Amino acid sequence: MAASVLLLMPDPDALRPLIRDLHAAVVDLHARPIPPAWGRLLVLLALLAAGGVGFWQLQAWPPRLAAALLVALAETLLLIATHEACHGTLLGRPRLELALAALISWPMAWPLFTYRLLHRLHHRWNGRDQRDPERIHHQQSGCWRRLVLAGGAGLILRTLQEALRLQAQHPALRRALLLDGIGIVLVQALILLLVIQHGQLLAYALSWLVVERVAGALLQLRGAIEHWQLWQPQPHPLLSQLYGSRTVAVPNWLNGWLGGLPHHSAHHAFPAIATARLPQATARFQAVLQTHGYPPLPCCQGYGEALKQLG
Repeated sequence: MAASVLLLMPDPDALRPLIRDLHAAVVDLHARPIPPAWGRLLVLLALLAAGGVGFWQLQAWPPRLAAALLVALAETLLLIATHEACHGTLLGRPRLELALAALISWPMAWPLFTYRLLHRLHHRWNGRDQRDPERIHHQQSGCWRRLVLAGGAGLILRTLQEALRLQAQHPALRRALLLDGIGIVLVQALILLLVIQHGQLLAYALSWLVVERVAGALLQLRGAIEHWQLWQPQPHPLLSQLYGSRTVAVPNWLNGWLGGLPHHSAHHAFPAIATARLPQATARFQAVLQTHGYPPLPCCQGYGEALKQLG
């Protein structure tokens, strides 16, 4: 496992040129309007619908399970898109994005609005504050496998636990929990009503389990790759974000489908930068760091290497 980067810089004044140049490197990426991701959303929703129709219409179980796996893949990528919605970088229309994100999240019992608030804290506290709600506490080699096995249920449970832990300090979490609770209960009640009316309760439970296992495992694995063994305070908050997140070098088309998350260092440093521009931001940050004599950002050449680094 690659060791995390620790920068020793006792004089804060010496950091000012670096921080100034890092901000200046991406100022134009902020200035341009966010390109809406309607095409990606429509394709994923079409795949979700095709998998859902296939699961309910097909009779043999092998093709039904294949359809459920298609639903799981589409749901995974849609849930990643809701992460962009939490930052306002999916469509450039925050209210519409959040409404669509809730409709995607609540059928899988994902507490979107609660996650949105916790994720803001994660961006603020990553590498600097032990209260970080997304910090992975057990970072010994191999422990990430327990997170993957926990799947979607484990991810939901951990999100709720962190919200309850922090709600006294951040009262807005109580309102978010209430809103998510009402939304999830209503959506699940409607789905169950339709399922029971058609006598498909067992089939629905199986499909939900497949999606929960597959999507949850992929999302847990993604989170481990992005931050595993990189949580370490740096001499400036911006450097904590850059060096506390892992970049995965992938083709630009794959970066788009994964919502910019492969360029996680750039995303953490400037979360308002749109997905399509994050590869540019990463390249510019690397150039600035090299010019100032700083180590390169934590990076893997593809997800195969990233999996090896998890240990």
